Amino acid sequence: MSPTDVHHLLGLLAIGAARTIPIVWSIPVFGGPHLPGQIRLAMGIGLSFLCLPVLASGAPTGGVVLWGLLLAREVMVGIVMGFVGACMFRAAEAAGHLTDVLRGASMSEALSPMGAGKSSPLGALMILLAVVVFFEIGGPVHLTAALARSYEAIPLASPMGFAGSPHAMAMVAVAASAKLIESAIGLCAPALVALLLADIVLGMVGRAVPQIPLYFIGLPLKALLGVGAVLLGLASTDIALQSGFRVFFDLLGALFPIRP
Repeated sequence: MSPTDVHHLLGLLAIGAARTIPIVWSIPVFGGPHLPGQIRLAMGIGLSFLCLPVLASGAPTGGVVLWGLLLAREVMVGIVMGFVGACMFRAAEAAGHLTDVLRGASMSEALSPMGAGKSSPLGALMILLAVVVFFEIGGPVHLTAALARSYEAIPLASPMGFAGSPHAMAMVAVAASAKLIESAIGLCAPALVALLLADIVLGMVGRAVPQIPLYFIGLPLKALLGVGAVLLGLASTDIALQSGFRVFFDLLGALFPIRP
């Protein structure tokens, strides 16, 4: 292989990595911030190796300016894909954190296994459950298919004109953000209802028997009730996470419509 071919191959891998590294960097299932950055970079480059046949067949010919524009566009596509792919994980973590806030455990902190900092105990549990569900429904296959479809919808040969316009990407990102909030509230709804009913019952007991120190009794009871509601609802949470992931996979499909 001549030096020219080597340089061309490295250029193709750099273009591919510009799309795949933001995906690996954003989606918690690839290890998150606690995994060393070098390993995540290697995973992103390895993912670009899988795309090498597509990259080689659609490589554009042009000068430095064209390749620079192409690189910037690939980074933007990867960032949007990574954001949409990570939304369901963040929704699960937010649902756990919101439940901890309402059960009075907001001051408790646990090391987030897939986040940059610390999370609440149930937040850490929920994001781990989301990772399990992601593999359970074949998430890597869906993600790989979305990546392949992205090269069909946004081929390298047309760096400036492509089916998925920046406006369409922005609309999908907004829809994903709205779905993130909706999913987080939906996932923690059973625990929220249980804690609300507990507050009503404790309020009625407080009015009937004012001598009872409800603060010292109610706080541990609500903490246990919140955990119990989450554990009893694990089966329904699993189903809800599966449904939520499929919605975000559909959003990835809407992000890259294939032109006839």
